[in-house]
Amino acid sequence: MDHDQLKSRTVIALNRLGRQKFSTEPGGYSLSNWVKGMNILLDEFEEKMGPGNISEDYVEKRSELNSLLARPIPTASIDGSISELKQNIAEVEGKIAEGRARLVSRIAELKSEQDSCTAELVRERERTPGLATENSGSFLKRLFVGDRKTSAKDTGGIEELESRSEALSKEILQQQKLLKLVDQHSAESPFAGEWKALGSLQTRLESLESERLAKVQLVMEREEIASSIANAVSKIPA
Repeated sequence: MDHDQLKSRTVIALNRLGRQKFSTEPGGYSLSNWVKGMNILLDEFEEKMGPGNISEDYVEKRSELNSLLARPIPTASIDGSISELKQNIAEVEGKIAEGRARLVSRIAELKSEQDSCTAELVRERERTPGLATENSGSFLKRLFVGDRKTSAKDTGGIEELESRSEALSKEILQQQKLLKLVDQHSAESPFAGEWKALGSLQTRLESLESERLAKVQLVMEREEIASSIANAVSKIPA
């Protein structure tokens, strides 16, 4: 392979490496793999070109690459912002979870109260004079209890219990409807404001995490240094 072909092949490979994307999966293609590939490419290029054919500009650019890779990557500021956002997200999620738990607890409380109300209503109906005999054809009950009609006082408690039972049923349905709406990201949800805030926080978190990933992967720097080395290679006399 002559030097022109070697340079052309190396420039193409450098441009490809400069735009190389990393894997987000554990064990996938990472910065260490990129550095290894870059060093193999440049070492092979230098060996085939020969020491006397390498320009000072190329040597300087490769030195810049080594310096870039040796520098620590500052992430303290962005890490702090990410941590704060995660805390804010946890607080909003906790508020929604607490609200959901309150509704579940309230529904259970209402159902228990309704059960008690129903049981008391049954007892009241059974012991109220007249109700039992009015609904029964028993001769003995008519003989000993008589044909007394139920008084307003007797039925007042029953009507009150029936009214209370009906009110509890309505409130249970209302609370169950609210519970279904809790996890819906709509204006009807009792936590519509929290869901909106949560969406905004999560979007910001995704943006910062992407920014951090680009920083630690040296996305811009890798493309710039690979391009500058490719330019230096292309200018080496054949």
